[in-house]
Amino acid sequence: MSRPEAPDLPLAALADRLRQLSGLTGKTDIQAPAATFPHRPFPTLGPAAALGDDAALLPPVAAPLLLACEGLHPALVADDPWFAGWCGVLVNLSDIAAMGGTPIAVVNSLWSRDAAHGAEVLAGLRRASEVFGVPVVGGHTNLQSPYDALAVAVLGTAAGPVLSARAARAGDHCHLLIDPNGRFRGDSLCWDAATGADPTQLRRQLALMADLAADGSVHAAKDISMGGLVGTAAMFCEAAGCGLSLDLAAIHPPEGVALEPWLTGFPSFGFLLAARPDQESRLAERVSACGGLLLARVGTFTDARRLVLNQGGQQEEIWRGEAPLTGFGALP
Repeated sequence: MSRPEAPDLPLAALADRLRQLSGLTGKTDIQAPAATFPHRPFPTLGPAAALGDDAALLPPVAAPLLLACEGLHPALVADDPWFAGWCGVLVNLSDIAAMGGTPIAVVNSLWSRDAAHGAEVLAGLRRASEVFGVPVVGGHTNLQSPYDALAVAVLGTAAGPVLSARAARAGDHCHLLIDPNGRFRGDSLCWDAATGADPTQLRRQLALMADLAADGSVHAAKDISMGGLVGTAAMFCEAAGCGLSLDLAAIHPPEGVALEPWLTGFPSFGFLLAARPDQESRLAERVSACGGLLLARVGTFTDARRLVLNQGGQQEEIWRGEAPLTGFGALP
């Protein structure tokens, strides 16, 4: 038995309903990013590379690609939207750099409860894009959401050796590479060493990781994430199938900063590096030439699959390999 068809609406009534279709009226939210970001991120590719099409057209590359994505903490997006936008770019650029890569382009997905809040997030995204010279090429925008949320992804290339965390081996030295020139932002554990820094210096620092990979000074690395220095060290160990003995006496927070927040905070620029002992001098020279960064050997990777903190002759185990952390362990 066929379904009875509904009678056709008069054209004027149909047009009126179509004009009010949420899938159409909601597209006006896109005016916010359209007014925020340059429309031609790659002018040499012509009109087809201008923003507004269904996907971004990017320059061709011959090297392997790297792809990173981060969701920002909801409290940060709600309470500090400009900085959330800034961090959305920064954290992904750090993930690309951690593997010895160079970023190409950024995309984002934004949900905001109102246009003013969304504008702050977009402004932070644009500023970070300008400072680091990596264009925003597309995304998703909803300014009538019941909640505030932001996710950002970055595409990059790895022209030289890839700094996989899985390449660390027992006997490697573990170095902390971090920018100590900053402050904690408000009451958060976000160490801000970038929003007021010289853009040229920031770009130089970001490019350093690819340089260290290219000359073999470092062969494995991990970006210090929201898990802080200690949490990142545990993830590093899990991925490599190694252990690590961290010497807390070798970790020097900036003046006025206590050890615990320095171990648990999220830095603007911070990495754990694995390097052979014979590379220590060359690594120090390369970092010194970049300027403004602190390099410290904070431990040694071991065969025992556990993370241990050492201080004043005492030891405390933080993580053991028998208890998975992320579930992404060493490959067989």
